[in-house]
Amino acid sequence: MELRQLRTLIAIADFGTFAAAADAIGLTQSAVSLQIKGLEEELGTALFNRRHRPPVLNEKGHTLVEQARKVLELCDTITRQGGKTSLEGTLNFGAVPTCIASILPPALVMMRERHPKLHIKVTNGLSAELAAATRSGEIDAAIVAEPAQLADGLVANRITREPLLVIAPPQSKGETDKELLEGGSFIQFSRRAWTGQQIDRFLTDRGIHVNRGMEIDSLDAIARMVSFGLGVSVVPLPRTGSKILDGLKWLPFGDPPLHRTLVMIERQASPHTQLIQALTDVLQQVSATPS
Repeated sequence: MELRQLRTLIAIADFGTFAAAADAIGLTQSAVSLQIKGLEEELGTALFNRRHRPPVLNEKGHTLVEQARKVLELCDTITRQGGKTSLEGTLNFGAVPTCIASILPPALVMMRERHPKLHIKVTNGLSAELAAATRSGEIDAAIVAEPAQLADGLVANRITREPLLVIAPPQSKGETDKELLEGGSFIQFSRRAWTGQQIDRFLTDRGIHVNRGMEIDSLDAIARMVSFGLGVSVVPLPRTGSKILDGLKWLPFGDPPLHRTLVMIERQASPHTQLIQALTDVLQQVSATPS
């Protein structure tokens, strides 16, 4: 049994549903479901009445919630008395290129200041590759675009949401995102990347018909191509990435604007959970800080 499972259980009790709890504590709904499923399997009993929609706590669930509050209160007391402890060891994790070029550097600086004895190794890659490497144990965790469905054995913790923007050359005609996209050659964010697949689904869902040209997996390269008038694109805007918009015409993609979500994924019951959570906390902090 893990403390984070107890915190998740309490969040569901406090906020009423798995979805509301996920939003409140910064997890995906699938991660909340996996944590509760693991807790129930370990205890050998159901904690929710799933005949109701949404599921509600049963008697055993209510009892455990009250016990969990006492356990977490005691743990918080011990933590305050013990002060802050510097973490040690090695964390081997991966990250998508847009993250490496935006929120990761300041987060790693903060990690070095807080935990000077912690050694961090970073691997660059696309979301699908990093998820497979995490699941196989090749790396401990990864920062990826939130997938449509998380693979079995993995859990995800939300880091931040990034707006999707339509970018076009400054002289482009069109007053809406649809007009811009259908008015020029489309430079596709690589569909090997989960973000590219997400953008493709949004285009289909909205009935936007684009004239496909290039397909590129680098945000900076796409922006460069657009700046030279070679086409239009839909891209995520990282927190520190506003420079890519200089000299370009841009609009939010969708009304209301659509986003992609970055998450930290790890294996269930990972031996490096404490290290991964420390990095996730710092990334969330950096993402919430105005650039």
